[in-house]
Amino acid sequence: MATMITNECINCGACEPECPNNAISQGDPVYVIDPLLCTECVGFHDYEACAAVCPVDCCVTDPNNIESEEVLISRARDLHKDTDFGENFQSRFRKGNTTEPGASPAPAATAAAPGSSNPTPIAEPKPAPPTKPAVAPVAAAQVLPPPVVPKPVVQVKTEVRPKKSFPQEVPASFEEISNQYKSSGFFDRGIGKFLILFLQPLLGALPHDAKKRLEAAVQSPWFTAAGSTGLNIVHNAVIYPLIAMVVAGLVHGPAVLFSQQINHYILVGLFLAVAEGVYRLKDGIVRAKPAEEMVFPAAVYGAPLGMVLQPLLAKHVGVIREVPIPVDGFYSKGFVEKLERERRYGNVYTVEDRGGALLLRLEFPTRLPDIGLPDRQQLPDEMPEYDYDLALKDSQFIIKGKCMDERVRKISSSIGAFPPEFTTIVPLKDRVVGFVHRFENKLLEVFLLKDKANSWEISYR
Repeated sequence: MATMITNECINCGACEPECPNNAISQGDPVYVIDPLLCTECVGFHDYEACAAVCPVDCCVTDPNNIESEEVLISRARDLHKDTDFGENFQSRFRKGNTTEPGASPAPAATAAAPGSSNPTPIAEPKPAPPTKPAVAPVAAAQVLPPPVVPKPVVQVKTEVRPKKSFPQEVPASFEEISNQYKSSGFFDRGIGKFLILFLQPLLGALPHDAKKRLEAAVQSPWFTAAGSTGLNIVHNAVIYPLIAMVVAGLVHGPAVLFSQQINHYILVGLFLAVAEGVYRLKDGIVRAKPAEEMVFPAAVYGAPLGMVLQPLLAKHVGVIREVPIPVDGFYSKGFVEKLERERRYGNVYTVEDRGGALLLRLEFPTRLPDIGLPDRQQLPDEMPEYDYDLALKDSQFIIKGKCMDERVRKISSSIGAFPPEFTTIVPLKDRVVGFVHRFENKLLEVFLLKDKANSWEISYR
């Protein structure tokens, strides 16, 4: 039975690159699956890849198009004539009962064919009964099935490559420039950090983005977006009743503060504080998200406060670009896989303003994807090393990454979700006169040195 996409589709595009048959395409108004190409991933997975990555669970079985496993694997073989699926192919119809290509059949299969000419698997299923019938109970307990020999792990050779240099790169070490531009402002040290920590019950009222920028700038476990929001909710539970009392005094006169009527105003203030707090914590209360994935909206006065503090935040909080969330709202194991997919496209990078320089950090792919690659078992789990080129041109910093392993390049060039190379263009608002970089453990770090703030005599070419 072919898989279909319902009208609940949010057009996130997560399913399209995961399909091993290129059966998914953008339709009107939602994505659609071609039933003549869909094999329900039979032959590639023991699950349906599109359904596994869908954030809203809209990839479902089409009840009007029922097909057997034989029909689906036949279609897969017609679509992938160069792939040998064998008889033990992966399929959701036999989930948990498949074996690796080339592996020995399961014991049940051997027993079902007593006339088989393959004697090897018959000797292993029952190792204990024929031997040592008079063994003591303790010794008998030690008779265990033969250990499972793990699949050999293909190690990626990590060679120490000489440091690359590029045009417009300054003749200074990365460590030297890093020591010169240690932070983006005064919020991570001394009086600046103290003020942020002291005022966080008030700063917790700011919009979520502003609090995350402060969290990145302070670099302290004592200030987080979640913690400051919680303190602000408690703070408002005191402030809102006091504001209600002031309003009561202005409306009825000071005498109302000493009457029973003031209790009504205090209750109204408490109710507003609690209702606002519940709304701001709705991601955790209603959607059960962990604190690090929650979005904490601003308090009633948070937006005006953010506008007042914006000039100060812009000057001393240097986070310009954060790591993007590939598909907002998808909170499971697949979320990490989607972030890894974004690494393969060169999209996982941050930019931080450190005064006289910009610090760019770009993450290269770390894990080899498991998206129906025919030769996946012969490849390592860790992504091979990438080569890279850097260029500074026309107010843009250009990063080109290229996978150097020919085995990986051969199979990745035909899969949309696994490009063998990428190009990332970072727009620069400030004029940059040079840069210095470091590449270690699949992390590229680049200091982009601003004009009029450095003595390096390097210009655009």
